[in-house]
Amino acid sequence: MSILRNKLNILAIAVALFLGSAGPLFAQITLPQSNFQFTLPEGKWKYLETVNVDANTHVYLYSSVPVVSKDNDTTLPFIRVYVKNNIGKDNSFDFAMNRFMQQPFIIVDEFSSSPFLPCKDAIGYVGLYKDDDSAKRNKFYMLYFVNKSTLVEFRLETTEESFAQKQAEFEQIMKSITLN
Repeated sequence: MSILRNKLNILAIAVALFLGSAGPLFAQITLPQSNFQFTLPEGKWKYLETVNVDANTHVYLYSSVPVVSKDNDTTLPFIRVYVKNNIGKDNSFDFAMNRFMQQPFIIVDEFSSSPFLPCKDAIGYVGLYKDDDSAKRNKFYMLYFVNKSTLVEFRLETTEESFAQKQAEFEQIMKSITLN
């Protein structure tokens, strides 16, 4: 009887371990007045703050767990979602150009057809810039899209050195964007 009980206990522990490691959990994020949602791997990302630029413009910030480089340098990857409501006749391409003029960067890649874009009237970039404070080069994905009367700039960023470590996760997050 005790051999059977031990086997059942071992089986119960194995099932619990298996179910506990069945894969990552995800948190679905819907931003107020944004007309879209996206999914973040749970436990890896946390909400930082919302900045209300004006009555129609809001910036939402999220950070990931730190990435430690081979030189033992710590980087905090982040997501910045810039949402502008009541846009009138603006479109993704004009919005991208206006934002680029405000914050120029080196364009590594540009895409207007990709599984990372949530709609056909969207544009995306892989970009680089040098951070003046740290002298590091930062690399990012930047998506621009319009949904209903909302313009969105969706930016996923880390240092150039740690980009390869976060790239698959960034791409998974971009693929998760759905429009309401």
